[in-house]
Amino acid sequence: MSETRSPYKQAVGLGAAHRGSGVWLAQRLTAVALIPLLGWFVWGLFAHLLAGRDVLIHWLAAPGVGIFASLALGATCYHAYLGVRVVIEDYVHAPTSRWFLLIAVRFLSLGVAFADVFMILRLSMRSF
Repeated sequence: MSETRSPYKQAVGLGAAHRGSGVWLAQRLTAVALIPLLGWFVWGLFAHLLAGRDVLIHWLAAPGVGIFASLALGATCYHAYLGVRVVIEDYVHAPTSRWFLLIAVRFLSLGVAFADVFMILRLSMRSF
């Protein structure tokens, strides 16, 4: 009976969940955005760390630096979340484990992103 079914009928329900291209595009856009952001952030960290801890903290407390550092760290967390999510969806086959891991990765990435932004806000509110 299955040999009389068209190839389309045999493939219905077995393909993508119609959101893969959006995730792929978001991962590529965050990757492109992270090239200059992380390059600037890592260079600034090392350049100011060599000058001393107080200079580094003063640099991070500047408003413009804080905004770009928050963007860099937030985009890094989102990019990592997208990548780990795809790996879990592709390689974890048990539905309960997959669901639990997806929720855990989402909360972990959000927690790290909020902690980064909180740290930068706290540094910017310090008085020197």
